[in-house]
Amino acid sequence: MNGPKNENVYRDLFEQSPIGLMIFDRQGEIIEANDASLRFLRAPREKIIGLTYSNLKDVTVASLIGKGLQGEAADYEGPYSTTISGILLQVRIRVNPLFDDSGVFGASLIFEDLTERKKTEEKLAVTLSDIRIAQKSLEEHEVKFKALFESAGEAIFLMDDRVFLECNPKTEEMFACKREDIIGASPVDFSPEIQPDGLPSSQKAFEKIQAALTGKPQTFDWLHCKKDRTNFDAEVTLTSVTLNGKALLQAIVRDISGRKRAEEEIRKLNEDLEQKVFQRTEELKAINTYLENTNKDLLLTLEELKSTQAQLVQSEKMAVLGQLIAGIAHEVNTPLGAIISSNEGIQSVFRQDWEKLLCEFADLDTQEREVWKKIFTKGSIFPDFYDSSEERKNRKIIRETLHNLGFPSSEFLSENLAELGIKVEDIPSLVQDIHKEKFPTLVTNAYNLSGILRYSNVVREAASKAARVIRALKTYVYQDHTGISLIDIREQMDLVLTLYYNKVKQGVEIHRNFAENSLVKGQADQLTQVWANLINNAFQAISYQGRLDLESYIKDNYLIVSVTDDGPGVPEEIQDRIFEPFFTTKEKGEGSGLGLDICKKIVERHQGKIDFDSAPGRTTFRVHLPLAEKVLT
Repeated sequence: MNGPKNENVYRDLFEQSPIGLMIFDRQGEIIEANDASLRFLRAPREKIIGLTYSNLKDVTVASLIGKGLQGEAADYEGPYSTTISGILLQVRIRVNPLFDDSGVFGASLIFEDLTERKKTEEKLAVTLSDIRIAQKSLEEHEVKFKALFESAGEAIFLMDDRVFLECNPKTEEMFACKREDIIGASPVDFSPEIQPDGLPSSQKAFEKIQAALTGKPQTFDWLHCKKDRTNFDAEVTLTSVTLNGKALLQAIVRDISGRKRAEEEIRKLNEDLEQKVFQRTEELKAINTYLENTNKDLLLTLEELKSTQAQLVQSEKMAVLGQLIAGIAHEVNTPLGAIISSNEGIQSVFRQDWEKLLCEFADLDTQEREVWKKIFTKGSIFPDFYDSSEERKNRKIIRETLHNLGFPSSEFLSENLAELGIKVEDIPSLVQDIHKEKFPTLVTNAYNLSGILRYSNVVREAASKAARVIRALKTYVYQDHTGISLIDIREQMDLVLTLYYNKVKQGVEIHRNFAENSLVKGQADQLTQVWANLINNAFQAISYQGRLDLESYIKDNYLIVSVTDDGPGVPEEIQDRIFEPFFTTKEKGEGSGLGLDICKKIVERHQGKIDFDSAPGRTTFRVHLPLAEKVLT
């Protein structure tokens, strides 16, 4: 090393390096460890020095060191369980063999703690170190530290505030030049005039160097160039070190051109993906429009398929095709109905005196707008589940509370507040400091405007449901058994009930009683189709007026899901036929007769079964599905 004249240079670099460094002797015993490594391991020096690599808790790291002692360099990035402190860290490790004239005399271990720096790109800082305990072993140790410096896998410079004083062999390789081309040159000499951000290289280099010299380590991306002026992207770490009483800088340079190319490729892929998502979204909109416009033609097609039942039953292929077409029509009608109903709700807001709504809002003072914002926010939330009995009870309590607070006519007001999701305990804080005459207008205004978001959310969920049904068609056609996942039956039930909310909120009393563990494994789209069919049939059976019970319980390693209505029941003379393809008791055009047949096939594909019992006033359909073996975490 022809830079600063000091026999302890490598020792100083070793001790002051911010990167953890260790040296193992030929027998694999730790003979040196700098302060950064001790901080990294959360262990005192006396617990580390003398430890043998074969005694390390982490077998992966022990294996790397073993390779280093055999003359093979190795890298590792991932979890690391420390031997002394027992802490699990995320690390980047590099092991290099150390050579002298006799061959391998030991190995160096260089590592970084990535636990707190996982969001940044890889930062590998390989620095040099050695130690001299006595004058007799000074030269031997200096050779070891110099070997570490020269065998480092990254370019390492030693520089003052202007020029390079020393560099390792990796620097010559990275910059495609000789050592003499580098020593005495400045960083600007190996940089283009302008950096990618538009700033001059000389200005940026000065700022980074000055910051590092004040004791603030700098890590940044930099556009370097080789001797032939070919540019390449690099990551630079500048750290202040003190050698022979003089403040210098240690610069570690990593070529990240490959990473930059990968990032650019990822960016392009993301752009392509966004474009494809946009195109698919537009296609879905077109498909939804097409389905709505051709629904009548599809129903006519289903009638024609029904008239050829005898031929379809004889041909399994044609029977499956008929069931697929019927299933799509049956299942798409539900979200389309929700979309049409919600769209009507949105349009009803604009058919009102919307200018009056805006004027009313403009007249609100600051306090009133804060209350309006709270009510609007509540009303904008997409409801997870609506229970008519609870909503009616909440409406009654709100009406009584408003009456006690001096609101004479509160029926319409309490109904709006209840539908917005306002609880009785919220009332006092909402009406405080608000004129009683203005509060109903404020609530009505927030209710009408937030309705746009509520209905829009329903449209979104319904469109998503239609998309899932369309995806299910591909699964049926190709008999695709992939896509198995852990499914919470409670969440699927809530989704189906939400889509029916506008039809059942006034007339159906819904009761839910689900087992805490309501998890099964299966294809979510297909099981959702089962619950949609059963719940829709129950609603139609009670003409959207009555009671619906949804339950799940565990029996003999099976989750049993039941749907019960209080309708007139299934006549005894046709109970043996309701699972037959094309058999239906509905009016012409209202049903294909394939809904329950499809449900049965889906459940059987999930290694389950479906049965029912029915009497006037109570009909229960039960789906038996194997419980998930374990809960995924």
